[in-house]
Amino acid sequence: MIGLFRTLIVFAIIYLIIRFFTRYLLPMFLGNYINHKVSQAQNYSKKETAQKREGDVTINYPSSSKKHVNTDKGEYVDFEEIKE
Repeated sequence: MIGLFRTLIVFAIIYLIIRFFTRYLLPMFLGNYINHKVSQAQNYSKKETAQKREGDVTINYPSSSKKHVNTDKGEYVDFEEIKE
């Protein structure tokens, strides 16, 4: 009987800790993280727009590094169906 009571008390304490964490601490941590990411995005966009004047046309070309294509995949064999 004491073991059952102790188990119920432990489950109640774990439940209250999880409830406290999800109700108070998790929103606080997520709010700080989201605000930090938003400010990073705003700083990045300000940096991009500050370098370009309005009305300027810019063309972004893809990188000039050539992709290596492996041509040594073997030999092509044309199979024919044999009718028996």
